[in-house]
Amino acid sequence: MKPQNEAIIRLVENISIPAWVIDEAQTIIYMNLPMRELFGDLSGQKTAIIYESGSFEIKSRSEGFSEVSIVDVPFRRISATADLGEEGKYTVEIFEDISEQQLAHTNMAKTLARISAGAKMAKTIQSSILPIDNIYWNTIVLNSLYLPADDLGGDFYDLLKLSDDEFLIYIADVSGHGIQAALLTVFMQERVRANMDIALTGTGELLRKIAQEFNSLDIDSSLYTTMAMCKYKKSRRELSISNAGHNCYPLISRHSGRTETIPTHGMPLCKLAGDIHYDEEIVSMNPGDRLILYTDGIVEEIDSATGRAFGAEGVRELTEAHHAYSGDYLAREVMDKSARFALINAKDDRSIVVADILS
Repeated sequence: MKPQNEAIIRLVENISIPAWVIDEAQTIIYMNLPMRELFGDLSGQKTAIIYESGSFEIKSRSEGFSEVSIVDVPFRRISATADLGEEGKYTVEIFEDISEQQLAHTNMAKTLARISAGAKMAKTIQSSILPIDNIYWNTIVLNSLYLPADDLGGDFYDLLKLSDDEFLIYIADVSGHGIQAALLTVFMQERVRANMDIALTGTGELLRKIAQEFNSLDIDSSLYTTMAMCKYKKSRRELSISNAGHNCYPLISRHSGRTETIPTHGMPLCKLAGDIHYDEEIVSMNPGDRLILYTDGIVEEIDSATGRAFGAEGVRELTEAHHAYSGDYLAREVMDKSARFALINAKDDRSIVVADILS
């Protein structure tokens, strides 16, 4: 088997939701364990066999993903194709169980699947599943923007309901490029969702669990992920914050207009770390207060004329100046202003999440 194929299969092996790899002839070359549990091992056979079995039904289709029913359970099928030149084209399809999301009507996802040129791979993919801007559970208003630097995006974020009283919101940044980094964003987000019960214990414990699972992956040791993990407890009006190497500290914009930087520290999620302890910072929150999370692609943009970086101070100044404006307006202002600092092309992904506390 070719080295590039092996890299794709190793990553699919570690995804805990159903996934398979198919070649350009629509022949299944690998099914991970959850997929084999649904259908048995059909490696070497055509996907048409499954499509005609009656247990697999396509409900809707859009670019990059579709909704399917497998044994009467709804899944979102995320497809990404990589062109490896002479080695052929291979498609990875990941099946995310969306039954709970359909019932709750609270967490819609969007998928980006794009193709880019590479030195060894003619094309590669990125996929990112992000929550839409909305009012969630009459508690949090979410506004966000994500601008990948090119076709290889590595930023991601999410907003999740842990209970009627607790809500998880985070932002993350995966290092590296290529098919492994692109798929790693999907894997990391799925692992957070799979371990939401641990988040009820604390954001530090959740990061510790995710770090352990990351450390077990059979991937390049140079890959790592940073995360700023936050949990809002409505009854106490408290925000718990833990940090896994994310160098863009969360900002709290008070209803009064005062802005606070919350410096938190911790080891990035990487292969070099052992059993890591992550601290939690507790911050009081009130209705009208605002949480701002962002990635370093914003602060590291450089003004080509002056050589000055936009910096964390630039984000803080805009946050203070626009505290009375909507979260959507603030997110766009930060993106627009930081873009003016950029050179000809942005060198990193830029993401910002603005979460307004309603209650």
